Amino acid sequence: MSPDSLIVPIPRDADKAFFAEIYHETSGPRKDIYIGHDQASQMLAFHLRKQLHQLFYFKRGYNNRVYLARCTDGSEYVIRLGGRFWDHTKITNEAGALRLARQALGDTVAVPTFVGTSIEEAKVHTEIEDRIVPFDYIIMDRLPGVPLDSVWDDLSLDEKKDVAVQTAAIFAALRSIKLDAIGNFINGPGNQPEIGPMMEGGQGPFATWGAFVAKNIAQEIKNMHDHKTNFAEIAAFLPRLEQLIAKVKSGELEKQFEHESTTIERPISFLHGDMESRNMLVVGSKIVGLHDFEFAGGFPSEQEWCAGFEWLYARAEDPFDESEQQKLRDMTGDEKELLDYFLKVLKGKHGFLPYGRGHHEYKVVLYHLQINIAPWWLRDVPRAQWTEGNHNSFKTAVGSLDKALTFLGC
Repeated sequence: MSPDSLIVPIPRDADKAFFAEIYHETSGPRKDIYIGHDQASQMLAFHLRKQLHQLFYFKRGYNNRVYLARCTDGSEYVIRLGGRFWDHTKITNEAGALRLARQALGDTVAVPTFVGTSIEEAKVHTEIEDRIVPFDYIIMDRLPGVPLDSVWDDLSLDEKKDVAVQTAAIFAALRSIKLDAIGNFINGPGNQPEIGPMMEGGQGPFATWGAFVAKNIAQEIKNMHDHKTNFAEIAAFLPRLEQLIAKVKSGELEKQFEHESTTIERPISFLHGDMESRNMLVVGSKIVGLHDFEFAGGFPSEQEWCAGFEWLYARAEDPFDESEQQKLRDMTGDEKELLDYFLKVLKGKHGFLPYGRGHHEYKVVLYHLQINIAPWWLRDVPRAQWTEGNHNSFKTAVGSLDKALTFLGC
């Protein structure tokens, strides 16, 4: 069990007051999504014919609730409850991603194995009112080790460099998975994973980078219209955004920046989606497990850099977000040394370069531009209830969007 302080024992007779104390979200994907002993016991009995002894809640994460279930026979399982914004397609996607990742990583790093899901239960309990819980869930085997982020500060610089070498190898192994379309995983012939439509929106699969990006920008514009009272200022950018969509669709934008390409890396790659230290499990300084493949799929190669590696200061941050750039300027000497070492290993041993300044920077700009059209973290909160922090983050998003469009020639 992780030694950090984020684990809460769930009393067998927990009441509403206890749950209200630890589950206090008023918005977001986890609002009203939780279980107690009774539901966890039913899940284990249905899928594994085992009896629950203790239930613990991992007080971390944003999209899911995660529990550790310890059975009377000493075996342990992780129960993960899906957020309220997704359906069973996310389970199918992650199952396909795990199968491919397991093949690519071999015996060096373990990934979870599903031992029960709400999809399987629904085949028996066909009516929603008969199901154990009215939302999706996964039961998986518990991997060894503790989260890397819980021990990172205790490691020496040499140990951190060793972890960086292992991370580069894991990244390269996942990059070796060959995919030729953009989308999430579905069950193909013979129950083999293949690229299908996107989990969110159901569009795709997309054969090209340009088709995906153009559709994504259009989707974010729709999200902006759907939440127009929150994002009224964005309407002024619509003519420039339409111009950008046209440039992406026609291939003009890629031609404009084609001189930035300095590697032969494929434009579409296997995406883990959150290559952060919280999703890596270690024993000492050895990475023994990798989890949280829920948003994996085939995606533009720049996205892994834009969505992960923050713990190594290697994430491709928004170049027009001053607060993010200040973090990079404030790096300590050891942090800079570790980043340089990681990038040196990644390039010298595996042939990869980070996306950003000097290497496909326009794709990084485009990635953050899409997010700033209708910031996801502000959609679910009425503007009248925004905090000062919410207002400041939206102001930053608007400023970045303006500068990004100018950078891209729109």
